[in-house]
Amino acid sequence: MSRIGSTKRSNRSDVLSIIMARQPISRKQVAELLGISPAAVTNIVDELIQSGLVMEGDFGEASIRGGRRPIFLKIAAESGLVLSAVFRLHNARIAVCDLMGRVLSSQEYDQTFTDMEDLMTTMVPDMRDVIRQWGGQEKFWGAGISVPGTVENDRVRNSPELGIEDYDLAGVLGQELGIDICVDKDVYLSALGENWMGAGWDYSDFVVVTIGTGIGSAIIIDNQIYHGHRGMAGEVGYLVTGSDSLTGGPYTMSEFGYFEKAASLRTLRQQTGLSFRQTVNQSAEDETLRQRLFQNADQICLGLASILSMLDPQAIILHGSYAAAEETVAEYIEKKLRYLTPVSCDIKFSRLGDQALTYGCVGTVWQKKCQMQFLPRH
Repeated sequence: MSRIGSTKRSNRSDVLSIIMARQPISRKQVAELLGISPAAVTNIVDELIQSGLVMEGDFGEASIRGGRRPIFLKIAAESGLVLSAVFRLHNARIAVCDLMGRVLSSQEYDQTFTDMEDLMTTMVPDMRDVIRQWGGQEKFWGAGISVPGTVENDRVRNSPELGIEDYDLAGVLGQELGIDICVDKDVYLSALGENWMGAGWDYSDFVVVTIGTGIGSAIIIDNQIYHGHRGMAGEVGYLVTGSDSLTGGPYTMSEFGYFEKAASLRTLRQQTGLSFRQTVNQSAEDETLRQRLFQNADQICLGLASILSMLDPQAIILHGSYAAAEETVAEYIEKKLRYLTPVSCDIKFSRLGDQALTYGCVGTVWQKKCQMQFLPRH
């Protein structure tokens, strides 16, 4: 009995995943892609339509043998809402999104919060107001919350930036807001956003490396974020890319790791006195800046080569402020990686920027409520 129920739930998740990735798509196409009977697909689709997750759209063309014209299926994006919230001390924001991640309203915070208590005091009442303004709790499918730090099962284990440890953020917000809460690490949610709507949507196995003030990463294996034993997978800032690390530590969770100290844009800014974008823009005419930029790229490549050799992904996606350097450094990085390791993959630069976090916040609600995957589009 439980085995049958488990199979049905799995088929439901698979059907929903295929519709999400390939919409608009017919029932027949879904059945062919999944290798299950058309009758089973019809039953599942009827259930999904009744639940408000899927809707019928346009008619397709009839086959050359005649018969009924197929009806295409798509996600019912407007049937529910998701609250997205980015918790951080600088540039925090909240947004109301439809089920496809389209932002319907947003509020950004120009102020710098002093700590988690200060952030919660300001943002939680605003989140309650937004929920009320958009029709109340029954309209919301849930909330996706992004935090800097380590998260395990929706609980913040450690966030040096927010100054919290072992904090039940999902429980606190669930009581305050009265809707389902999904919490995860910011770099993981950026990767999920890239998986769903960005540079990762053609891949099932890839790594997103976020390069900014620090360096972090997220590993996607078979369209799922790999969290690791304690939710710390992807802490590439602690990669050791030089022997001087043996005397430069110890490296702790409250400090920058060796790779971050060697390759982050914070280090580059200390060297140039300019923002990263200024360095990139002026490097074409300033040979000293150009040398600094490519020395930084060399340090980044040492870390990327280690990631590539260990994980053999289909792609590495460079995310964060470093994406602004694509035109200047993309070819150089690809060439340097070919020199450093025989293992190859596609090197992509994110085009979503911070929007990836918003998609990720919506996407994590989808995944946790429906156990679905964001499959490659092709």
